[in-house]
Amino acid sequence: MKNIFVTTLAILIFGILYFLSEDTFSYPRFSAYSGDKCTDCHVSPTGGLMRNFYGINYAKENLQWKFLDKYSNKVNFDPKLNKTISIGGDLRIANVNVPDSVKKTLSSFLPMQGDFYVNVNVSDFVNIFVSQGVDLPTLNTKPEFYGMISKLPANLYFKAGRFTPNYGINIPEHRAYQRFDFLGTPYSADAGFELGMTPGPLTFNVGIFNGVNTDFFDTDRKKMIVANADVMLIAKQDKLNIDIGSSFYNNPFDYRDPLTGNTLNAFTHAFSGFTKIGILNHIVLLGEADFKEDVIEGSMTRGLYGFGELDIKLIKGLELRGQYEYKDPNRDIGNDRAMRYSIGGAIFPLVGVEFEAMLRFVNYDYTNNLTEYQGMLHFYF
Repeated sequence: MKNIFVTTLAILIFGILYFLSEDTFSYPRFSAYSGDKCTDCHVSPTGGLMRNFYGINYAKENLQWKFLDKYSNKVNFDPKLNKTISIGGDLRIANVNVPDSVKKTLSSFLPMQGDFYVNVNVSDFVNIFVSQGVDLPTLNTKPEFYGMISKLPANLYFKAGRFTPNYGINIPEHRAYQRFDFLGTPYSADAGFELGMTPGPLTFNVGIFNGVNTDFFDTDRKKMIVANADVMLIAKQDKLNIDIGSSFYNNPFDYRDPLTGNTLNAFTHAFSGFTKIGILNHIVLLGEADFKEDVIEGSMTRGLYGFGELDIKLIKGLELRGQYEYKDPNRDIGNDRAMRYSIGGAIFPLVGVEFEAMLRFVNYDYTNNLTEYQGMLHFYF
């Protein structure tokens, strides 16, 4: 335990010294800290991708180091090009060190994200959003784009296009078990439409999409339905914020048996319960439990997934973080579970810059345990 603490502390100190020597998520925990909804900081009512003016201002007021204000205050960035057109972007570069099965170590710099956003307010009620991602080597990104009608009574909105279905806690770590194994993040954008509302503390939305693992032209007439509902409860002066919610999706599809060539009926059901708790604007607890059923012609595989996160804001722009992940892809058999424990932190030295370092300890039922390291440099605007 002492070695783990020393290693993690060294990673954080390295990150701090790195940023001091240079001229230099859309995260659910920010919602828990502040008691704000996702739509308060983002163009999309379900959060993620492009930030609005309030979201940019939140980063300036609540994230960057106080003693570096004099550098950021020299430029007052405004995402609005004019009264109707706004821009934004995210760029992430990761350094990953992961041992493989033959005791060698994968050490690589990975371009995880390169997205540029444009949002056009056609009128007070209609806007068009386009996100163009940079294609990664051997991997084609799925750009997100949609038209949206919003600001209706009860904060009702409707959007149609290609975007990520809203399921569970939308954490930025696409390698998290409940993200990767459920909707295939980070390339999970799907064509369809979504209807939702955010009256008062409540949020509800439901969407219909082509479905998981479909090509650009979907020849399967069966469609995926995704629904999400949650309620945010805020105590006096934001000393305690509690968000409780649930998500569900049903993805029916035709499965072609590779042995017989026959087409079989298949579907995937998934259900989640989640919570986001913010305490005294300095502590956040995130939790999610997911149940999954994969069925092919009556043959069922039941999976169980879990996620937990603790965030502690030490000072403005410096956070410590711990995570726990669990997955059991088939609850009816043994020897297939995996658990991942992560410890690390994040720093936000300047508006538009984040550095995150995480040390991960992975325990498997079916192979040797692993120790991973991931460092993430994130530029955003």
